[in-house]
Amino acid sequence: MRSNLHRQAGLALLMAMLIVVIATTVAVSIVHEEKFTIRKSSHIDLMDRAGLYAFGLEDWAQIYLREDREDSNIDSLDEDWATNIPGLPIEGGYLGGYIEDEQARFNINSLVGSEIAVTRFRRLCDNLEVDDSFIPALMDWIDADFDIRYPDGMEENYDTYRVANREMSDISELMLVEKVDQEMFEKLKPHITTLPTPTTLNINTMSATVFESLGEGLDVDKFIEERESEPYDSVEEFVERLQIPVNIEGLSVSTRFFRTHGQVLQGEQTFNMTSLIYRDDKGKTMVINRTLGLF
Repeated sequence: MRSNLHRQAGLALLMAMLIVVIATTVAVSIVHEEKFTIRKSSHIDLMDRAGLYAFGLEDWAQIYLREDREDSNIDSLDEDWATNIPGLPIEGGYLGGYIEDEQARFNINSLVGSEIAVTRFRRLCDNLEVDDSFIPALMDWIDADFDIRYPDGMEENYDTYRVANREMSDISELMLVEKVDQEMFEKLKPHITTLPTPTTLNINTMSATVFESLGEGLDVDKFIEERESEPYDSVEEFVERLQIPVNIEGLSVSTRFFRTHGQVLQGEQTFNMTSLIYRDDKGKTMVINRTLGLF
């Protein structure tokens, strides 16, 4: 009898201990979950605030670009829109940003239908020591037909290769084109863009490398020196001041497409936003696309 009482007492003690262990585990789990939820909510709030700051930078860029069109019909590197925003302190971190002229770069989507654009792009490739034999395949990629360009064109091969037959939406698509490798892409990347329509090259903002693609034996130093002393008011003035025999087709002194870069640091996280902005002749702006990222 006493043995049964001892066993029952031991069982009751074991059950009580088990209940305490379970209760303790549940309590710890609840506390941990609450802490995780608080941290998660805090992180979400932080990123929401960073996103609002980034969209504010995008709005700032559009205001600058609209005011710039009211003040001038040309776009050059000495204007307010081309001034970077330094790291400005905000609640919990910093923000900064800058605007780039996308028409300072060679627009890949301008190749189809323009022999002068093809000639300039080949020259750009040659100057960068990039094998230009991929260009026919590139043009087959962005044209709307299924006719193969010779030599080295490349249309559909359903077993091994598919082409888009449309304009490129991002320069990273160039890596999908036949004969293009990583090394070639990295050399071209700083000097090319993909805009949703054929565009001109802005001589007031283009780099020395892009300038050299306009012709043979051009004086880069004089080009930069003249432009820094006073931006070109017209393409004709550009030719006259430099005394160079270049084809003025596809050149301009103004821009419609700009890319804004905004960066917001909040705590240990960095929020980046890149936006492609279109501005029409009246100064009205609209965002074509944007890319968001956390680092």
